[in-house]
Amino acid sequence: MFKNLIKTAFRTIKREKGYSLINVLGLTIGISSGIFLLLYVLDELSYDRYHHKGEDIYRVITTITEVDNEFTWVVAQIPFGPTVKEKYPEVEEYVRFIGMGKVLFKKDELKFYDDEIYATDSAVFDVFTYRFLTGNPKTALYEPHTMVLTRELAIRYFGDIDVLGKTVETQGQVYKVTGVIENVPKNSHFTFNGLVSVNSLSEERRTGNWGNFGVFTYLYTPNLSDPAHFEAKLSGIYDEYCAPIFNQYGVNFKYKLQQLPDIHLHSHYDGDTDARGDIKYVYIFSVVALFMLIIASINYMNLATARSAKRSREVGIRKVMGSHRIQLIGQFILESLVLTVCSFLLSMVLVLALLPFFNDLLEKSITMAWLGNPMLIFGLLGIVVFVGVLGGSYPAFYLSSFQPTRVLKGKGASRGGNAFLRKGLVILQFSISITMIVCTWLVYDQLQFMRQKDLGFDKSICSGFPCLLMR
Repeated sequence: MFKNLIKTAFRTIKREKGYSLINVLGLTIGISSGIFLLLYVLDELSYDRYHHKGEDIYRVITTITEVDNEFTWVVAQIPFGPTVKEKYPEVEEYVRFIGMGKVLFKKDELKFYDDEIYATDSAVFDVFTYRFLTGNPKTALYEPHTMVLTRELAIRYFGDIDVLGKTVETQGQVYKVTGVIENVPKNSHFTFNGLVSVNSLSEERRTGNWGNFGVFTYLYTPNLSDPAHFEAKLSGIYDEYCAPIFNQYGVNFKYKLQQLPDIHLHSHYDGDTDARGDIKYVYIFSVVALFMLIIASINYMNLATARSAKRSREVGIRKVMGSHRIQLIGQFILESLVLTVCSFLLSMVLVLALLPFFNDLLEKSITMAWLGNPMLIFGLLGIVVFVGVLGGSYPAFYLSSFQPTRVLKGKGASRGGNAFLRKGLVILQFSISITMIVCTWLVYDQLQFMRQKDLGFDKSICSGFPCLLMR
């Protein structure tokens, strides 16, 4: 039976070439838009998910309260990590990233600057997941004056990634290359080009003091069941080490924790190294994607019901020959699904062709490798089923309701039964479209205002954030 329904669906589509083409084009545009928005949403939700221990890694941020101001930095003091590990059994390991500033690399006549080099603790590769191309992650940054390069920096400096044991000269120091890792994924809240052992720094810079802010600090806490309770316990660090320094100036602060996968979409604080996303945009684009699919489905419904007179005699003959209504409903929904699958295949071709422009527009790095992502596969199947069933549901129930005695006498289908609903669908379709156009214009106008507004100061002078709060 199912085989017969498939044959009938393809014959109907083949017979009505013009109608089928219009439907396929309309569905293709809607599905393509939905896929692009789905790719954006999934990419935003994928940040830092590649770290195997990501759910147990927390970034330390500091909310500072002054006499007339309150703000939050995404950094802590240099001694914070070692002290917390020593005092609290919940913390199994800590990792700090200390910015090296703009670093000058020199090799013979080759000279170039890089401002994404950080000194870090040797546990960095135990806590975070970075793919090593060469070298041993367990010992790569254990010794002083050792360095791990990303693929990009290794090729820029040496022209190759097989560079173990070679040296890098920078800031008057010679570092031995002990490892090369794959470039940090773009869907990471924190990126770098190279890491040096924290033991390479001078003792003063390595140990720091409790008045010196400016260190990105992460805690690995696999046994942390209640982050809020642990945050409250961290007040003991402030009372013991920081209060004697800051209270005399009317300054106090609290340490808070951010779970690693939440940082990209839920962090809008001073000192973040890379641009952040916003969970609100994920919700907005998800709703927009749903509206686009609904518009495409409504368009298909209206076209199908508008030509109901042409299908009425077919329905009448099928019922006279013994077809049940449920069979007719299945037939029309299957036709809708076949058209949707054809539109989906065309949409995938269109998406792959336009993907580079999409990446350039949104500064993304989505590749065809995403096609193997289970969440994307599930989402694409959901789009096909949603559009196919939703678009075909009303025509299926409406067409299958025709009375054979009436349509075979040439009186046609009842025109009053579906007029109100069809007009309502058209109104809904145009209402959604107009609303989306107005919202798009408002967002564009607001962005233009933000770009052109005189801020009253020179951003090039005021860029960055102070790394030293108090000595």
